[in-house]
Amino acid sequence: MNTRLRYIILVAAALLATVAAVTAATSSAHNDLTPQRQKARYYYLEGLRRQMDDEPAAAYEYYRRAAAIDPSYTEAASAYGTQRLAAESDTLQSRPELARSLALMRPFVDKYPDEYNEALYYAYIAARVDSLKEAIRVFERTVRLRPDLSSTLIHLSEAYMADGNVDKALDALSRYETIEGMNPQVTIKKISFHLSRRDTVGALAEASALVEFNPAEPAYSILKGNLFEMANEPDSTFAYYEKAEKLNPDYGAAKLALANYYRQQGDSAMYDSKTYEALLSEDFDLGQKLMMLEEYLQKLLTDKQDTARGDHLFSVLSEQYPYEPDVLDLAARYSAAKGNFKEACEQIGYAIDLSPSEEKYRGQLMTYMMADDRADDAVKTYRELEAHMTPSRNLMVLYASAAQMADDFDTAIKAYRDILRDIAPSLPLDTALAAQNIPASIQYDDLQRLSQIFTSIGDCHYGQKRLDEAFKAYDNALTLYPDNTLALNNYAYFLSENGGDLDRAAEMSLKSLDGENSSNPTYLDTYAWILHKKGENEEARKYQASAVEEAAKENNEHAELYEHYGDILSTLGEKEEALEAYEKAAALEPDNDNILQKIKTLKNGKR
Repeated sequence: MNTRLRYIILVAAALLATVAAVTAATSSAHNDLTPQRQKARYYYLEGLRRQMDDEPAAAYEYYRRAAAIDPSYTEAASAYGTQRLAAESDTLQSRPELARSLALMRPFVDKYPDEYNEALYYAYIAARVDSLKEAIRVFERTVRLRPDLSSTLIHLSEAYMADGNVDKALDALSRYETIEGMNPQVTIKKISFHLSRRDTVGALAEASALVEFNPAEPAYSILKGNLFEMANEPDSTFAYYEKAEKLNPDYGAAKLALANYYRQQGDSAMYDSKTYEALLSEDFDLGQKLMMLEEYLQKLLTDKQDTARGDHLFSVLSEQYPYEPDVLDLAARYSAAKGNFKEACEQIGYAIDLSPSEEKYRGQLMTYMMADDRADDAVKTYRELEAHMTPSRNLMVLYASAAQMADDFDTAIKAYRDILRDIAPSLPLDTALAAQNIPASIQYDDLQRLSQIFTSIGDCHYGQKRLDEAFKAYDNALTLYPDNTLALNNYAYFLSENGGDLDRAAEMSLKSLDGENSSNPTYLDTYAWILHKKGENEEARKYQASAVEEAAKENNEHAELYEHYGDILSTLGEKEEALEAYEKAAALEPDNDNILQKIKTLKNGKR
């Protein structure tokens, strides 16, 4: 039985008792009731009967009528307010309507303060609709009237905390413990209250009480160690983590706490050792162990440390769960992060064999193949999976990208067009779009997706040397989403390379450098190259130098960047610097005859 229903039944019982008392007290004077009250009383009693017969909708309606006929009839008003709170109606659960329900209940709560079930329910709801002062008032009164109901102090402490009064919240919990004795859950709540105002001293005192309460419980020692870690006291942190491990040498949480401690101290050997022991622990399930290992591997890769350490720890999980697809999935992602895409393909392939209906594994396999320059295999994989499942839109995008990467532009364009139809069936695909062609029902996110797909179609058409079709696709991409930086960059560069409007190209390229793309080396290179084409070589050199610098930072250097830099420097007459740039380009593409010829020409010119 849920909490709300339990409260309603308790309230109904209390109301029945009240009605019985009222009826007994007034039976001889029943005829003295006003006609209005007599009629309201009839509906109220009928509502009680329907409620006890488990007819909430009928009870609600009778209570509503009773309260409408005689608004001063507190019992009826309260029953109506309670029913409104229980009604499964979004309208009645809005904040103003919840407040109205509480207002209907309040006269009864104040008239019969000893009806504690009704009072507690009322205060509980008041606290949750931010009527905190009212909740505190009723909780405090109930504590005074019914000190034996110690659980009210727990509710009172939470109301105090929500109202920002930590001292009173702590005092309420202490009063609870005075009545009921030490309670670990209450003590942990007190610790959280102390920490809410960064009182680690107070929190540590409560943790000490927990340890004294049950010194054999390792979890309490770990909790105290965690608090010492927050207080930046590593020696004490270690002492309590070590104590927890000694209390229970097989306790996985202690192993993990020590592993994190050693990581903070920079002791990689002990960090590995304790992580190894935690992975062997039976206290953690597979999901927890995967999260633990994934965090370890991510840190290893981020810090660019020896991945052999990760391989060793991975073997622990692989030996425990040799046929778990999720383990193979993590192994594949780890291999891919290390740049070993062949191994990643093999591992995710095993996961697919074990779980052939898991679409994400198929997508990962295609992604790893593409990263390994095996776009043809990715296309083949997609066609094979169509026999097993209906591909999602994400897989369709991967397929189109793989076909594009494999220079199978016709296949890629067809796939992209299928995706466009899937997103926006009514969108015209073979004409230049205008704002009025775009259905108003298309969501903002879908506008961005459509724009991205038109950009890819434009790239495919450019690969086919169908310039008119490519530029129309880019125009459509920008009509749908004018801030599509990839479309702006690609369109600008291809315009400049094919005798297009250089002023327009420069305008689009500069717009692509807005905001977070201001240091994108590819976009900087495009803008610099267009400036060079316009004869603005001093400005071009500045942007191309930035492009080279940013590419080096990202470890994303490529020959064209340095070739463009060399061309700009050579035009400015800076032959030595130009030669140096060309030689860097040649080092990245040793078989590029065009670059080699430029080096030869410069060297001959120096003789």
